[in-house]
Amino acid sequence: MTQQEKEQIEAAQKNKLEFVHLYDAHFEAIHRFLLSRVADRQLAEDLTSDTFMIALENIEKYRYEGKPFRAWLYRIAINEINGHYRKHKREREAMIREWHEVGEKFDGADIEVKEKESKQEVVMHLKQLNDAFHLLKPDEQDVLSLRYFQDLSYNEMADALNTNVNNVGVKLNRALKRLTQLCPQLSL
Repeated sequence: MTQQEKEQIEAAQKNKLEFVHLYDAHFEAIHRFLLSRVADRQLAEDLTSDTFMIALENIEKYRYEGKPFRAWLYRIAINEINGHYRKHKREREAMIREWHEVGEKFDGADIEVKEKESKQEVVMHLKQLNDAFHLLKPDEQDVLSLRYFQDLSYNEMADALNTNVNNVGVKLNRALKRLTQLCPQLSL
């Protein structure tokens, strides 16, 4: 944790209006993570808002215990996703269908391709990967999203998932293996 972030946390714990600095510093990462986990932009925005509201309400309880502040926010975000889908099981199924529909509409206009692959092949592979990703269990999606969409280190992932680095490696390997099983035509 940087000295600046430590000071921002201490200031927010004394005066909640100061939380805005933490919000500004971490909003993009948390929103991007949540967007990678849900198909609906509005839902991602709502969950992001809920995550920061919970953090604001509980900022005075936050204690630095060797884990970055952002890890605490990721943990809250993961809990919000899980809580949302426990309450809305049917919505999760609908979300998976929406991801498939998004994949069907994707035309790959912005992707560059290698000489040996056509744009159509790349788009088809991305759609298949997208479909397989959303068939994974939520905790498998979490670990893959944190690693490949958020580009977190194993240590940062361990902090966010409230586990140890070795367990992160095991979870990541299992999730990748399962993704490969669901989408065998892709070499991951």
